Amino acid sequence: MSSNKNLSLEAVLEILQERVFHHTGRYLSRSEIVLIKGSWDGKDYKEIASDSGYNMHYLQTGVGTALWAMLTEVVGEGVQVKKLTLRNILLKLAKKEYFKKLETSYKNVDRLIGATRAYGDFPKITSFYGRQDEIRILKNEIVLFNKRCIALIGIAGIGKSILASKLIEEIVLEDASNYEYVVWKRINRSSRIDNLVTDLINIFKIEEAKHITLETKLYLLLKHLQSYRCLLVLDGFEAIAQVDIFEKKLEYEDFFAGITQEKHQSCVIVTSQVPLREVAYVNVNSSIASFQIEGLKEDAAMQLIREKGITGAKCKELIETYRGNPSELEAICDRINHIFGGSIEKFFDYKTTVIGPRIEAMLNLQFGQNGLLTDLQKQIMIYLAEEITKNSALVPFSKLINDLKERLKLEVMSISKVISALEVLEQRSLIEASKKSSKHELSYGMEPVVKKYILVDPHGLIYKSLSKKELTSSVQE
Repeated sequence: MSSNKNLSLEAVLEILQERVFHHTGRYLSRSEIVLIKGSWDGKDYKEIASDSGYNMHYLQTGVGTALWAMLTEVVGEGVQVKKLTLRNILLKLAKKEYFKKLETSYKNVDRLIGATRAYGDFPKITSFYGRQDEIRILKNEIVLFNKRCIALIGIAGIGKSILASKLIEEIVLEDASNYEYVVWKRINRSSRIDNLVTDLINIFKIEEAKHITLETKLYLLLKHLQSYRCLLVLDGFEAIAQVDIFEKKLEYEDFFAGITQEKHQSCVIVTSQVPLREVAYVNVNSSIASFQIEGLKEDAAMQLIREKGITGAKCKELIETYRGNPSELEAICDRINHIFGGSIEKFFDYKTTVIGPRIEAMLNLQFGQNGLLTDLQKQIMIYLAEEITKNSALVPFSKLINDLKERLKLEVMSISKVISALEVLEQRSLIEASKKSSKHELSYGMEPVVKKYILVDPHGLIYKSLSKKELTSSVQE
């Protein structure tokens, strides 16, 4: 897709004219506009002169030299504006201006941005690091492969919501007319599928949602997704993941069956700490794609902590300790600045791991809400936290099984249930799995922050929540 298919040069020039007038008190001259338009299209001075009737030498020296210097000051933001860099700089400028208007539109549901109606409260992107590969892959899944549902799965603070917001920014910037509705719906803990679908029907103004069944509401919502191109984000879906209630799982299945299996021209992006297949049986087909969002790569994480004013030889160790989790890195950098005067070496002298607020809230939910973690899953996490603390090494699968048998005093243990529990914990990024080679068995570990939470048990949720009787029945054949 062309990067300026809908973002016309005329729209960019309008923004640029405002900036130039604000800084210089004048608008761009005709010759300057001719040079900007030709540069935007990748033409050289000779081609621009031939097309416009201006003398090539005049455009290059009489207009260009002063124009590039002026634009460097007005819109360069530290980058020198040249003929070759102009287009990318103007696209960046237009993107910023466009999304300022888009943010304003969220406050007024009847406000239009181009051909797109925008609803909801998108996260404000104050900083964004790395993720270029993820953005490229996700854009292809939505724009080229027409996936009807994209699931972004990952631990708290890993950046799922910001990634989704950045993804929409990129898609809408490239072709704002591609979608008639862009909707961001943050899921509250008090919500249920029925509430969610009702809210969406009201947003789209389909019809009065009172006194009709959930089945009818789902039908109306699906018809709307079929009739209009909608880009819909359901942010924080784990908040309504009541996985232990069978009736709720059926509602989830009906919801996801509608948005993934029925043909429509919209895309639903779901962010969740819990994989969708845990919430409901989700048929993996060509219309749905699930992505595990990991921590930032080292170069992006390094950029984050340096912008926080943290430098030194221990930066790589800090990134590894917090697994590149941007929220955790920001929180610990703030504490290093506040408590240790910005010295990362002094922080590491205390040999402590600080639990950030996002991770703590997530773990409180996992251990405190019935149905999110089974007793077996909790026992596995407690065992790993204690074992890694004793031996500072990953735990092989065979040792884990043998130790659990002894620990729980069970003569018979369902290996398949333990394997399933391990898979769930790994998918939720609550434990880590690795192997030396394809011929070795898996070994298991845990992020230092998660281990610290379990050992400290700050709210008394971990050991208190275990039921020996229920545990015994849950792991036996």
